[in-house]
Amino acid sequence: MEYAAAEAYDKVDPKQLVALRAQHAWIVEPIYRASDAVLKMPFFSWVSQIQSPLEFKPAAVQLYYHSATFPKVMGLMLALGAMSENSMMPFYAKHAYGEADHHAMLMAWMLKHGLLSSPSEIETVIPTIETNACVNYAYQMAIEQDRDKWLVGLNSGIERCSNDFFKAVVPKLHSVAAGDLYFDVHVEADEFHSIMGLEYIPPHDPDSFRGRQLITKALEGISLWAAMLHSWIGIELFPKFDLNGNLISTDKQVH
Repeated sequence: MEYAAAEAYDKVDPKQLVALRAQHAWIVEPIYRASDAVLKMPFFSWVSQIQSPLEFKPAAVQLYYHSATFPKVMGLMLALGAMSENSMMPFYAKHAYGEADHHAMLMAWMLKHGLLSSPSEIETVIPTIETNACVNYAYQMAIEQDRDKWLVGLNSGIERCSNDFFKAVVPKLHSVAAGDLYFDVHVEADEFHSIMGLEYIPPHDPDSFRGRQLITKALEGISLWAAMLHSWIGIELFPKFDLNGNLISTDKQVH
């Protein structure tokens, strides 16, 4: 079973990215520090050591659940938006459309490499608590309809971590002859693509209540993402960060 994506992501204007990063350093810099800390955690050592696609199964079957629910959350963000937020409809819709077929691509890859014997086998997989928590983080923001929280939390924080994840996984899978468009498409965008959504919100003083609230929300998402990845390989790990994005604790347990 082969599956091809409909189209790639738009290219990003490098000059616009530089300007956005400078304008929104109040949120971008803490996100980058926290996401860089996640890259040094055990999950990425595990990825570097896998020798076959079958070894990636514990992550792949959980990733399928995340990949299949992610566009639904984006659709909910679009559907619940107030009339006053209609200007955001193209942004939400394009993001949802871009992600909508990714779970099918991942399923095709798992079947091709023998991770699953049939598509229905995925129905026997129970998402980890941490996987559910990461997805529910996005559902909470869709229900709350706070545009700034959504853009810093999901489009900036989670998307940044997701890009880091795929940038680590793609070369490893290609090295074991298991590369695929599903994985490749997630690293086609520029390294800083995740900050593009910030053009829709004003900068905030990081010492103001609203600034601290938004930074906290973005870092919460990164903590949940890291916990989710580690739950896929049997490690309880929940990193916490200060408001500058510096790691302050991990609460790690191995099962």
